[in-house]
Amino acid sequence: MSHPITIEGRLAQLRATRTHGEQASRAQGRTRSLALADALAGALDGDHVRTPLGSYVRVERPARALPLDRDRLATLPGQPPTGVPLLCLDTETTGLATAAGTFVFLVGVGRWVEDRFEQVQLLLPDQSEERALLAALRELIPPNGWLVTYNGRSFDWPLLVARYRMARDGAPPHAGHLDLLSFVRRIFRHRLADARLRTVERELLGVARHRDIDGWEIPGRYLSFLRDGDADRLDEVVRHNDEDVRSLARLLAHIADRLGDVERRRDAAIGDLAALARAYRRERRDHAALDCLETALATANQEVMANDGRPAWETGRLAARRSERLAAERARTLRRLGRDDEALAAWQALAAAGGSLAAIAWIEAAKLLEHRRRDPAGALEATEAAARLADRARLLGRPLPGLEADLARRRRRLRRALARARRAA
Repeated sequence: MSHPITIEGRLAQLRATRTHGEQASRAQGRTRSLALADALAGALDGDHVRTPLGSYVRVERPARALPLDRDRLATLPGQPPTGVPLLCLDTETTGLATAAGTFVFLVGVGRWVEDRFEQVQLLLPDQSEERALLAALRELIPPNGWLVTYNGRSFDWPLLVARYRMARDGAPPHAGHLDLLSFVRRIFRHRLADARLRTVERELLGVARHRDIDGWEIPGRYLSFLRDGDADRLDEVVRHNDEDVRSLARLLAHIADRLGDVERRRDAAIGDLAALARAYRRERRDHAALDCLETALATANQEVMANDGRPAWETGRLAARRSERLAAERARTLRRLGRDDEALAAWQALAAAGGSLAAIAWIEAAKLLEHRRRDPAGALEATEAAARLADRARLLGRPLPGLEADLARRRRRLRRALARARRAA
């Protein structure tokens, strides 16, 4: 006699069938992942590392001599302290977004051991093995270390944080993050066509890559590898990542040598020195900012005098305006340092030169004379000189209503002060 199958029995059979299917699918997926890892390790001369969390491929690069003067580097604005470990990091991903669907399939890491730069690369053979790669990366990041990236604050690190979160884990702690893209934009952007790392290599480091893969090709190469298992197509991707990490180290050494050394800094481009002075000023390091400005101003004045007053690479008028701007920044910096007599002399010299900033220079001189020298008569004389320049600009069809209104208020106040002084006398 047969017994009818109850609903509970049917559900139990369904669960057993589904569990068996899932186990078989996981076994097939694991076998495929191991095969992909073996293919990747063989093609790239790497090691297939198996862990309880999964598999990944590790590629060691020969250590290269690349000295970095940490003491010089630490004197520059925004740079890491001398004693902390530095970890250069670059990723290759399946897309250009930081959303949940974008994977990091290659992480290149470099670090200094004395004067030698060591590099290692971690590769993801299959997306199901991500937890193993993330755990391996965690072991490479010291909690007291600084990350060194290029656009890593906006892309690489936020994406890694998202991947750790998707794996139900927290991102590795670290002490700081130096994004060299920000530094390049602040200091060198004025003389670069763009801020791409390849441009920086060519223009600043004198390095030209040969047969390098374009970034837009990289996600497609990896996705093709996942489909057909052909690991040879990733060889150029791995070399590209290796060059990126090494360029981070080269750029850091270049910055330390060319800008961290006060003597070599005197040969730097004028725009570099002016930008470096602004960076120092943001950190309230006015003495260092003043040194950069004075060096840049001396070089700019030499260029104005060269070739009968016309530099070979730009017109004399542009060179003179640049010297004016540098002189104005120097005067402001002297004022912040409390060197009021030198600041006054700098503003008066700039005003007497009669350039485009002469009116501003007279006003700044008037402020110092009124508030520091307690000389309202001298302040009024400087204000009248600025007013004459404003009147001339209005007659030439270039009125400055805001400046004229400020000068009128300043003139009235100073005249009242002088009248009070005369009555008191």
